[in-house]
Amino acid sequence: METKKPAVRVGRLLLIVLIAATVGTLLYFAPRLFVQYHKDVPAGELRSGGTSAALFMVDKWKDVYRKETGINLKYKSTGSTEGITGVIDRTFSIGFTHNPLTDEQKKKARETGGEVLHIPVAICAVVPIYNLKELKGKAPLNFTREVLADIFLGNIKRWNDPALAKINDGVKLPDTAIEVVYREDKSGTTFIFTEYMQGASEEWTKKIGPAASKVDWPVGAGMARSVDVLARVAQKDGAIGYADLLHAQGQKAMTYGAVQNKDKTAFIHADPDNMAAAAKGLAAEMGEDLTFHLTNKSGKDTYPICGGIWAVCYQNLPADHHKIVVDFLTWATHDGQKFTKECTYAPLPDDIVKRVDGKLKLMKAS
Repeated sequence: METKKPAVRVGRLLLIVLIAATVGTLLYFAPRLFVQYHKDVPAGELRSGGTSAALFMVDKWKDVYRKETGINLKYKSTGSTEGITGVIDRTFSIGFTHNPLTDEQKKKARETGGEVLHIPVAICAVVPIYNLKELKGKAPLNFTREVLADIFLGNIKRWNDPALAKINDGVKLPDTAIEVVYREDKSGTTFIFTEYMQGASEEWTKKIGPAASKVDWPVGAGMARSVDVLARVAQKDGAIGYADLLHAQGQKAMTYGAVQNKDKTAFIHADPDNMAAAAKGLAAEMGEDLTFHLTNKSGKDTYPICGGIWAVCYQNLPADHHKIVVDFLTWATHDGQKFTKECTYAPLPDDIVKRVDGKLKLMKAS
C-alpha cells in the first residue's frame, strides 16, 4: 500500500491543477460566454439597420457623430421589416423603419425584451418614378391618385392614354406601353405608397385593399429591393414604379412625377419644404407612441405621399447599451436634424422634438 501513495498524491495534484485551470478559463471567458445582449459588439460601437430610406441620412450622421463622440455607428440596409426583426432579436440596438411595428411585432418584442419605443427622426417622401425616352429632359409629368390607381391596376396600358393626356395638357405623350414595377418584398415604401392610394377607387379597394407593406399586384414586374426597382425602371422605356425620394434623386437618369395635392389645387413635385408642410401641426394629433400618418394631408403646398422614419429600440436596455443609444437618439433628433434636407429628407418640427425628449426620458438601464 505504501508504494501506491505517491501515485495517488500525483493524481490528486493533477486533478487540482485541472480544476484550477478550468475555473481560471471560465473566469477569463465568462463575460464573453454569458453576455446576452450584443455579445460580439466592440466597445464604442452602435449597431443598427433597417430601411434603405434611412441609408443616406445615417451615412451622413455616422461620419459626423464619430468625429464628435468617437462612437462608431454601424448601419446595415436590410429593409424596414428586417430592421425591426433585428431589434427584437437583439442583432441591432436600433432599427430604422418607415412603417410602425405591427401588433404581431409588438407582441413578439414584449415576449423577447419588453416594450419597444418609436422615435421619429425625419420626414420622408415616396415618388412615382418613370422612364420615357421621348420626354427626357422635359418637365416632370403630372399624376393624380386616380390615374396612378388605374396604372397600377393595369387599366391604363399606354402613356398616351386620354386620362394622362388630360392632366398633362400640352405634352405630347408617346404611344409607349406601360410596364409597372413594384417591390415584391415587405417594404415600408410600399406601405406609404398604398396608404396614399387606399380608397382611390372602388376597384382599388376591392383588389388592393388597405395599406400594406406587401401587396399582390395584379400587373407588372416585382423587384426585391428599392435599388432593383430603380434599375428596372431605368433600363425599360415606358416603365413606372415608386421609390423613396432619396433613391430617385440618387439616380442621375431617374425622373419622378408631380402628384396632385389633396386639395386638388396644384401638382406638387416633392422636395424637403413641401414634405415639411405635411408635418405642420402634426404633434397635436400624434399618438402617445409617437407614430403618425402623413399621406393625403391638406395644404396647397403639401406633397401628399409623405411618411415618417422611426428609430425603434427597446425601452429597457442593459446599462452598457442604454447610454450609447439614448445619447445617439438625442443627438439625431437635435443636432442631426440640420443634415436632413441635404439628404433629401425634411426635419422634424420643433413640437415633435419636444415630445421625443419626453419619450427618451422613459428609457431605463436594466
